Amino acid sequence: MKNKGIAFKLAVYIVGITVVIVGLIIWRNDTISRTLLLKNVEDNASNLTRANVNKIQGVLKSVSKITKNEAHVFEGFQITTDQLKRYIRMIVQNNEEIFGCCAAFEPYGYFEDSMYFAPYYYKTGDSIAYLNLNNDDYLYIYQDWYQIPAVMKQAVWSEPYFDEGGGNILMSTYSVPFYKNKNGKRVFNGVVTADISLEWLQKTVSDIKIFESGYAFLITQNGTVVTHPVESYVMNETIFSIAEDTDNPKLREVGRAMIRGEESFTKFRSVVTGENSYMFYYPLEEIGWSMALVFPGDELFEDLATLNRRLLMIGIGGALVLLILIVVISKRITSPLTRLASVTEKIGKGNFDTNLKVEASSREIAQLTSSIDVMLRELKNYIRNLKETTAAKEKIESELKIAHDIQQGIIPKIFPPFPERDDVDLYATLDPARDVGGDLYDFFFLDDYELCFAVGDVSGKGVPASLFMAISRTLLRAKATKGIPVNEIVKSMNLELCKGNENSMFVTFFIGLIDLKTGAIRYCNAGHNFPFILRKDCTLEALDKTHGTPLGVFEDIDYGMDEVLLDPKDSLVLYTDGVTEAMNTREELYDDIRLKELLLGYCNKCPMDITMAIVNSVKKFTGEAEQSDDITVLSLTYFMDKSIKSEGAKTMKKLIIKNNIKELDNLNVFLEKMQADWKLPQKFIMNINLVLEEMISNIIFYGYDDKEQHQIEICFQREENGLHICIMDEAREFNPMEAPDPADLEKPAEERVVGGLGIHLMKNIMDRIEYKRENERNILNLYKKI
Repeated sequence: MKNKGIAFKLAVYIVGITVVIVGLIIWRNDTISRTLLLKNVEDNASNLTRANVNKIQGVLKSVSKITKNEAHVFEGFQITTDQLKRYIRMIVQNNEEIFGCCAAFEPYGYFEDSMYFAPYYYKTGDSIAYLNLNNDDYLYIYQDWYQIPAVMKQAVWSEPYFDEGGGNILMSTYSVPFYKNKNGKRVFNGVVTADISLEWLQKTVSDIKIFESGYAFLITQNGTVVTHPVESYVMNETIFSIAEDTDNPKLREVGRAMIRGEESFTKFRSVVTGENSYMFYYPLEEIGWSMALVFPGDELFEDLATLNRRLLMIGIGGALVLLILIVVISKRITSPLTRLASVTEKIGKGNFDTNLKVEASSREIAQLTSSIDVMLRELKNYIRNLKETTAAKEKIESELKIAHDIQQGIIPKIFPPFPERDDVDLYATLDPARDVGGDLYDFFFLDDYELCFAVGDVSGKGVPASLFMAISRTLLRAKATKGIPVNEIVKSMNLELCKGNENSMFVTFFIGLIDLKTGAIRYCNAGHNFPFILRKDCTLEALDKTHGTPLGVFEDIDYGMDEVLLDPKDSLVLYTDGVTEAMNTREELYDDIRLKELLLGYCNKCPMDITMAIVNSVKKFTGEAEQSDDITVLSLTYFMDKSIKSEGAKTMKKLIIKNNIKELDNLNVFLEKMQADWKLPQKFIMNINLVLEEMISNIIFYGYDDKEQHQIEICFQREENGLHICIMDEAREFNPMEAPDPADLEKPAEERVVGGLGIHLMKNIMDRIEYKRENERNILNLYKKI
């Protein structure tokens, strides 16, 4: 028997060693092969990408050179209107890569008696059409292709756009400003443009074939998708919005590197197939765009996977031969154990009446069978007792759950509780230490402007405390009516709670009635923790007066009351002793000092933020310690009367958007409505729109390190002779006033470093800019005269 056991173990070791060796061979071969293959793919991808980029850049450089020459002609020579038109038409006719060409002059810059002049020739079919861009539907001086080079004083490539009212195609425009000498000074006189149709560019990129499912795509310097196999992405999405929609943080990192003009070979998850893929990206330096080639991982390593499968089959075949030998040798030895294992398996499935008669081939197996038989008898007794105990426990837990649901149904828990009102905001939470607890809070209106609110803490815990809490809350609703003083409400509740109170239970209680017209609060404190008033100037006051004993202690007792006034934006915070008496594992109390320090840090915050900050702070303080008491917090913030706020609305507007590039559409709609409401000039609002799009885009693309949703708040204040704009966000700290101006503005576009132009635009357009960092928020104030 001993020899057979040794032989069995030896066979198992041989099988194990064989499997390990085969696995190591496959792993080593796969690692080396993948490394070599990826290096080869990276070289080929680099060559293919550079070749296509050079092809595209050759066209772009040709267009930019022709346009610059055209600008030099307009600056250096005096030409007639006919000569000007023939020259523009000749450029379009003789250059296949140019779709259209325009010379757009400043108002009265060409004709002294005509404000606008912008002759534009473009291709339509096999002919060349003429269009004067000066019309009511298409004012060229407000277009990006005109304004940006005028402000920047340098040639620029535009973002792709559909030129509705001009060429009526998807295009990109190269704009070059030209000047004239006036009184010895060089004065801006207009912009020369050359349009390229993006159809040939999209076809060039889409013709790049990589395996069966590989593809290439192109993005602009702001991340807008110009070409992509998913047609819905083209000109509708950015690489950043695609990364957010597909939850692909790696693609977001790649997008940032691409718009910075970097090149690299990297691994990422394809948005087309959802599979792991490899990408090589390379910049188009002439225009500031970037091209990427995507190689599908599965197709890339398909041959290598086939080889690994063959090696694996060889290893499995060898292991099967060894296993057959083991089965033949060990079958005789393990037959009794197999039968015994079958019996114990039935026992494990709950069949405790299984017959344990097994023919023992050795003394050891006989002893094992006897031990299992003893275990089976003990297990039957244990399970019988367990069923009885479990049934009783489940009944208690079910009743406690019902009691918990009933108790939670008593207190209001829909927030905000009064969404139709703007004169008060309130938030409350109750976290019982057990399934049911003795804390309570409630709030309700006595009339249109008088709000009743209360917080209480019943002595003890568990079911008795929860019942006393329910009675107290019911009495509050019954006794609190319009016209009854707050101390009389408390006195009436105390009389009822003292009746039949054989267990001597009591409840500490705080009740207040606030007049929302004035902010005046009449309150009564029956032995409860002192509430705090958090003033809008970030000072803290304690309502440190007690007007009587807790309810349910003495029947014949009169209660006093006091009054306090809340100013607009002041907050009142009520809580139970489960907050200040919370204890950590070192038996330290949370205490009033920590609570005061926390509240001072939440000045001018909403009630929900204040309430949850207190609860989270207590939870963090107690850590792993068991919760010893119920925790209840109620926060109330009073605001100014509606009629006062409506006056401010005439000169103030506010827009809140998410950190999503698609939200820029909402910004554009908001600005159009604001222009109509405040009758602002068209050119003025277009400059404001240009600045805000640049600033908001910077916040969305570069301000946040996580992929969570954040809010960006934009406030507009109409002043007597201008507009004040305030942008507030929770992004990482960034002061645009400290950002240096681009040092290479005088250089051609192809030689400049990408980035910094948006902030430079803002500084040139706005009259005054102020920045500060306050309460972990960036606050940017912009001023523009009309």
